[in-house]
Formats: sequence, C-alpha cells, structure tokens
Amino acid sequence: MGYGTTSPLSNSKVSRSILITLTLLCTDLSVEVTESHGASLDGQPQIPRGPLTQSVNPVVQWNRTLLVIGRTPGAQPATIHPTRSFAIMHAAIYDAVNTIDRAHRPYLVQLTGVTRHASLDAAADAAAHEVVVKLYPKFQATFDVQFQQSLAQIADGDGKAEEINIGLTVADRILARRSNDGSNVLVDSSRLREGSSTKG
Repeated sequence: MGYGTTSPLSNSKVSRSILITLTLLCTDLSVEVTESHGASLDGQPQIPRGPLTQSVNPVVQWNRTLLVIGRTPGAQPATIHPTRSFAIMHAAIYDAVNTIDRAHRPYLVQLTGVTRHASLDAAADAAAHEVVVKLYPKFQATFDVQFQQSLAQIADGDGKAEEINIGLTVADRILARRSNDGSNVLVDSSRLREGSSTKG
C-alpha cells in the first residue's frame, strides 16, 4: 500500500517537543545490561525478555535489545557511535506512532491516508525491527524472533498488516534520510588535536 507524505516542520520548539516525548517514552526503562548479556554460542546476542504472557512496552523492549547489541563484542562498527542507532530507532518509532495518532508534529515523516484506529504497538514494533535489522543485519535471526513474539501479543485484525507496513515505511524513509549523514566518515584524531593546540 502506498502512502503520501506531508512536510514536517523543523524548528527548535519541535525539536524540544520530540526530545521530551522520547524521554517520556523511555522513563520506565529500568534494565541494567551487564557483561553477561553478550553473544550466545550461536553468535546471536542473548536478549533479556519477560514471560511471553506478560505485555511489554515495545519501546522498552527494543531499548533493551539495542543496549545488548551495543555491548556485544564486534556488533557495533568502531567508527560509529551507538547513540546514532538509538536516535534513528526512536525517530522511526516516534514518527510511526505519530502517523497514526497525530498527537504531535512529525520529526521527519508523516504518512497520509492512514487510519487512526491502527495499533500503535504494531507500528512501533515494525519500525524498531526494521531499523535494527538494517543497522545490524547479522543479528536478524534474533530480531525476527523478538518481532514475532511481540506481534503475537497484539490481536489479529484486518488492519494489523497495515500497521506493520506503516512502521516499515516510516523506518525505511528515516534510514534513507540518515544514510548519508557522515557517520561513516573517518576522522584523523591527531589533526583534531593539532587544531585545538594551535587555537590555544
């Protein structure tokens, strides 16, 4: 299904609103990731989860997943700071959810022609899953299991497929916007030190 887009407004007030919203979404994140949460014998990270019968906020759960990935040896590219992954994932979740409930101004993406009765959780799960799969493809098997477990807690309905597609579409568009953000550019730290010393 194709979606139209509206142009997001970009200013300091909107940016502050987005930061506040994402902060509130993550305030109930109370998980400590220790060194024991590393790669398992099959090379996939061990993601801590509660009982499958227990409903878990998708934002909290995908935060846990990304925290574990960030501490898995060799998972994070040495030249890219892990905060970039968190920023992209939360931007995707935010815009996917906001596309449906339209309670706030979008960060980058606002799809049009979307029902307001869609499941926010399904859209958030799909957006987060798409981001982490694209950023950490070698761990897709782990991400796929978590995604299916999360979707299993959401009632099936005629709109479930659309909700998932909303998350995928938003995530892909944000990933495309960040694909040339300069994060993979190597910086010679010695030249930075030389520059700072000359200024002094």
